[in-house]
Amino acid sequence: MTTKITGKPKDGVSPPRHTGQTDLCRICRGETFMLLNLRHHPFANALVSSPLEPVKIYPLALLICKQCSAAQLSYCADDKELYSHYNYITPDSQELKVHYGQIAAFLQENGYLSAGANVLEIGSNIGRFLEFIKPRVRSVLGVDPAANIAEMANCNGIPTVNDFFNSASAKKILEQQGKKDLIIARHCFAHNEKPWLMLEGVRTLISPRGVLAIENAYFLDTVTRGEFDQIYHEHMYYYNLRGILAMFNHYDLELVDVFHSPIHGGTMLYAAQLKSEGPTVNARVREYLEKEENMHKKEFYKGFIEQIQKNKHELNQLLEKLTSQGATIHAYGASAKSATLFNYYGINDDVVPYVVDSTVTKQGKYIPLVNIKIITEEEGRQNPPDYYLLTIWNYKDEIIKKVRSWGNTKTKFILPHPEVRIVE
Repeated sequence: MTTKITGKPKDGVSPPRHTGQTDLCRICRGETFMLLNLRHHPFANALVSSPLEPVKIYPLALLICKQCSAAQLSYCADDKELYSHYNYITPDSQELKVHYGQIAAFLQENGYLSAGANVLEIGSNIGRFLEFIKPRVRSVLGVDPAANIAEMANCNGIPTVNDFFNSASAKKILEQQGKKDLIIARHCFAHNEKPWLMLEGVRTLISPRGVLAIENAYFLDTVTRGEFDQIYHEHMYYYNLRGILAMFNHYDLELVDVFHSPIHGGTMLYAAQLKSEGPTVNARVREYLEKEENMHKKEFYKGFIEQIQKNKHELNQLLEKLTSQGATIHAYGASAKSATLFNYYGINDDVVPYVVDSTVTKQGKYIPLVNIKIITEEEGRQNPPDYYLLTIWNYKDEIIKKVRSWGNTKTKFILPHPEVRIVE
C-alpha cells in the first residue's frame, strides 16, 4: 500500500503497513531483525514541481539477516517506477575522477584489467566512469534502464544500451559483441530487489577469466560513521563481504579481492571470478571478514542507533538556535541522502528554504514533503546564506573549496555526522 499526501512531515504519523513486505532475508532466506524504522518516506529522487503536488510515500525500514548479516529494506519498490526516468546524473567531480583512477589502478595492478579488455558497466548513468577508462581498454559499453540518462550517454559518445541488465539483455549483447573481460557495477547492485538477476546476466556474458567488480557503500562504514541517510528506497541492500559471499556462492563466483575507499563515506569494491577457473583469493578478503564477525547480531548496532537519535536532537537544536538569532540556513546538495535526512529529522522549508545543487534536472523542483526548493549554484552564489547544511557531506572538501573560490568567506558549514559540528 502507498499513500498520497502533501504538506510537511509530522512525527509519529504513518500509513498502514505494506502487505508486500518481508521479514526473511532475500539473499539466504534466513531470519532477520528490524534495525531501524524510519517510518514512511517518498522516493528520494522523486522530486516535485510544486509543494502542492501529491506525493506517494512508502515504508522505509532496515532489516539485518541473523545468518549472512546482509542489510536490506523490508519493502522494495518496483524498479520500473524508480528508474525508468531518473533525476540523478553522476556529477563532474574532481574527487570522483581521482577515485576512478584509483579503481583503474587497483584493477590493473592486480591483473584484473588489461589494455585489451572489453568492458561493460551496469547502471552506467551518463558514462563518466566509462569515459575515464575508455582510453585504457579495447572497448566500453554501458547499460542503463533510464531512457533519458542513456540518451545523454550516447550523445556524449559512450555507447549505452537502454535496458535493465539481466540474462535476457546479456544474451542480446553476447550475440552482438561477444563476452566481456570486465563487468563493473558501481553503486547500482544495491538498487534492485533481485540483484541475482544481474548475476545471471554476468554469468552469461563474462569471459572465462573475466572479472566482476561490484562497488557499493560499505555497510560497516555506514554503521561506524552514523551515516543513516544512506538509507532510502533506491538503496534496497547495504552490503558487507558476508552478504556478498552468500549471494556469490549461488552463482559459482569466488570473491577474490576487495578495494576499500573513503569516498562517499566509505565504499567497498568486490572483485569476483568464476570458481571453475580456480582463482586465487587475496588475504584482504579474510581481513575484512574478521572485522565483520559480529554484524549479524543486534547488539553490534547499539551505538549506531544511539548516534542517530543524538545527532537528530543536536542538529534540530542547532538549527532552531541559529534561526532564532536571525541566521539564514540553506542546504548544499539535493541528494537522495538529503531527502532521508530532512524527512526523518523533520527539517522543512520553515528552517531551510533552499538547497543548492548543480544538477540541471533537479533545479527548480522541490524535495518532496519538506518543500525545500532546489536552486542553482549561481543563485546560491548571488545570495549566500550564513550557513550551508552540507547534505552532500561526502563532497565536503570539494564543496567548501568551491564556495570559497566564489569569494564567499562569510558562509559557514554544518556537518550532520558523524558528529554535528560547524566548519568555518
